[in-house]
Amino acid sequence: MAGRLEVTKHSVTIGPDGYVNVPPIGAVDLRDLTLFEANARIGQRIRSMFRFVETTLAVTSLRCLEIIVSGDVERPGALQVPATRRLQDVILSTGGITPRGSARRVQLTTPRGHREIDLLRFETTGDISQNPFVEDGLRIHVPPRGASVLLSGAVRRPGEYELGPSGSLTELLGLVGGLHPSAARQDARLTRVGPDGRKETFSVDLTTALTPPADIPMRTGDVLYVPPLGTLQDIVEVRGAFLGTVESGKTTTAGKPTIVQRFELSQGDRVRDVVTRAGGPAAFADLRLAVIERRSASGPAQRIPVDLRRLLVEKDETQNILLQNGDTLALPVAEDKVYVLGEVRTPGPQDFRPDLTIREYLALAGGPGSRAKVKSAFVTFRNGQSYPMAETPPLEPGAVVTVPEVSVKWWQDYVTISNVVVGLIAAYTGLFILFGGRTTSLIGQDSSSK
Repeated sequence: MAGRLEVTKHSVTIGPDGYVNVPPIGAVDLRDLTLFEANARIGQRIRSMFRFVETTLAVTSLRCLEIIVSGDVERPGALQVPATRRLQDVILSTGGITPRGSARRVQLTTPRGHREIDLLRFETTGDISQNPFVEDGLRIHVPPRGASVLLSGAVRRPGEYELGPSGSLTELLGLVGGLHPSAARQDARLTRVGPDGRKETFSVDLTTALTPPADIPMRTGDVLYVPPLGTLQDIVEVRGAFLGTVESGKTTTAGKPTIVQRFELSQGDRVRDVVTRAGGPAAFADLRLAVIERRSASGPAQRIPVDLRRLLVEKDETQNILLQNGDTLALPVAEDKVYVLGEVRTPGPQDFRPDLTIREYLALAGGPGSRAKVKSAFVTFRNGQSYPMAETPPLEPGAVVTVPEVSVKWWQDYVTISNVVVGLIAAYTGLFILFGGRTTSLIGQDSSSK
């Protein structure tokens, strides 16, 4: 016997209470179930009513939650986010925490209560409990930054950090990876601002000062410097369109001031750390075309592209590459030209001006040629994306405007084609008259002789 297979599809919505109404079995409670568990529960309910029934459950769209973000973030406000997003994703979608905001005391308020999150702990140690999933009715508030201290020298990740509630140096060092193996622990120096506003520097033996249960309570504005043991130090070089520091070597590239400078590289330093030490990118830097040049003793040198725009503007941490000893971070000067190519009278580069339209650049290139198909012109940007002329966003330096050539140009080309056809007819007629109508037979004889 042959059976008949019937497939029935239903699109259902899980309500805020966690129940879903599946015809014909009615409401099913799916609260706190995985997709696999939900499919098993629905299948069990259906098989209690029908025999030989199989069910398949698939998620077609995620529920969106309304989240309110306030405080020291770049773009506070209400957001619609999928239920699978985590806290850090939501904050990054607002542009990230401002330099004035606290990453260690992010406040979460839900209908169930209030809690405080240390995002720095998640970013440095991967503690997933400090990066929870969003919830319905969640309110995120980033308060102003609290007391902060500066760690420098032979520290795994030197930099300025906000203190935790305890103000403990042991806790802070554990958060940033601790001291470098080459650290001269007995020769550390702590600089502190006194009650009268004057700075005082003390020698600190970290070997004994950080042996449990001993600790050093830190205060606002403290600077801890841990010198390295040896004189040899890993080095990274930066060159190109950086703002630079007082010690930077000054050069000129394409008429723009650039720098060449070497920095000591601490273990764990990444691209953003070195860019900050170099003063940040200049206004005329081409952020998309930065590159790390990495030499190798066992093979050819590597060129690793780095999109600083994605890293610094869009907060894309995939571009924050870990640096190695001997690396060179190069940031080129942005092109200030727009290239007009194709069927124009004088193709080539034109000086970029933000107030000019595409047609004005065509005019600067001498205007369209006699065979130009202006309506089919297109623009290609530096990121490789191309747009028809009518849909092109504002031009950027380095953009290429291409004007194609028409295949047939009005009556001039038709006259040329007609002249060629007439010439062929006249030539064939001359051969016909010359051989007295025997061209076909002559061709046949010639073929036979072959």
